[in-house]
Amino acid sequence: MRALVAILLAGTAIAQAPSLKQLMRSSLLPSSNTIFSVQSNIPKNNMEWQAVENAAIGIEETANVILTPGRLRADGQPVPVQAADYVKYARALVPAGAKCLKAAKARSLDAIGDCTDLLSDTCDNCHKAYRDKP
Repeated sequence: MRALVAILLAGTAIAQAPSLKQLMRSSLLPSSNTIFSVQSNIPKNNMEWQAVENAAIGIEETANVILTPGRLRADGQPVPVQAADYVKYARALVPAGAKCLKAAKARSLDAIGDCTDLLSDTCDNCHKAYRDKP
C-alpha cells in the first residue's frame, strides 16, 4: 500500500506544471532578451531575424500559458488567474508580442525600438503588482 501511495505521489509531482517563476525564466525572459538585444546586436541575416520573430511569437503565446489555472507562484501560492488586473497584465503580452513580431518581419530597427518600449512597460506593470509579493 505504501508503495502505491509513493508511486501516486511521484506521478503527481511529475505532472505538476512549472511554477510561474520557472516559466518566466524559461520562456519570457529569454524571448524578451532576444528582442531587447536587437538594439545592440543587429540581426545580420534571415535566420537571426527569424529568431527575433520566434521570440515575439513566444511572448504572445505565453499569455495563454500564464493564465492556465493550476500553476503556482514560487512561494507555493496559486497564480491569481481570476484577478482582473493579473488577467489584464497577462493579456497585454499579446499586443506587445504582436508589435514585436510585426517589427521583426519588417526588419525595422525603429519599430523594434518602439516594441521594446511597449514590452518593457507590459512586463513592468505586472512586476510592480505581483513579482516577489505574497
